[in-house]
Amino acid sequence: KYLSRKDIEIIGQRVIKAYMQLPDLAGGTIYKILPDKIITDVLGLKLEYHHLSLDGNVLGLTTSFSDVQYKVFDYADEESYCYLDGNTILIERDLNDDISQVGRCNFTKSHEAGHQILKMLFPKEYGGNGQMLHFCLAKPPKQKAVNWVEWQANAIASVILMPIDIVKQA
Repeated sequence: KYLSRKDIEIIGQRVIKAYMQLPDLAGGTIYKILPDKIITDVLGLKLEYHHLSLDGNVLGLTTSFSDVQYKVFDYADEESYCYLDGNTILIERDLNDDISQVGRCNFTKSHEAGHQILKMLFPKEYGGNGQMLHFCLAKPPKQKAVNWVEWQANAIASVILMPIDIVKQA
């Protein structure tokens, strides 16, 4: 499914509206969006932190499928795997722990949430599109053609992280 920028802005605004109506935020002034809270409290997803690659190139990942196994590198002396259930987002632990990377980490979380939002809204189109895992890479390969699924996840992330009303308020 190809969504326009306007379609994506409407989706993002719905997510932000649900975020602002959370019991602990309702009625207060919101100065920034916390992607962790959107992922867990609004979308009802799990958020986990692991070492996702040996070289640090994989910043985040998620899948629409259940029962997917992904090798993580949390322990140097033993093989370790995460079992994804279609409702989990994995984020690189070092990215999350590095305060100088907070913006990049928030964008990665929001990008992966974007994939899950698309799956929730359009399960036929995004729930089984053949792509087992969605990766957010530190150094993505150069592509001649636009990957619309990734573009849409990026656009949703930008709408979620910088809602028009909060930007105007600032």
